[in-house]
Amino acid sequence: MRKRAGVPADVAALVSALGDDRTVVTLANVNPTTARTVVVQAGAYAEHQIASVAVNGRTLPVGAPDVTVQLAPGSGARLTLVMKRYVNTPTAAFPWDR
Repeated sequence: MRKRAGVPADVAALVSALGDDRTVVTLANVNPTTARTVVVQAGAYAEHQIASVAVNGRTLPVGAPDVTVQLAPGSGARLTLVMKRYVNTPTAAFPWDR
């Protein structure tokens, strides 16, 4: 089955801060029984690079234009993405097709 673009069913996303080098996004999986996978991409055309992501008090290196997040049933996560802007060649390809 081909993945589709956009936020998966039963997942909500809220961008609460957007700056020159960081974005804060909260993801919530409201489905009580099924886990969800969300791919967060830096920029509409992957033109930015995610240097690191902070979640639940841990900072993890990324070094890519996207990051994949697994959300357990009924859970949420607040992500702080630290980014380098305009370092990648823009592409219209989806992350799972690159």
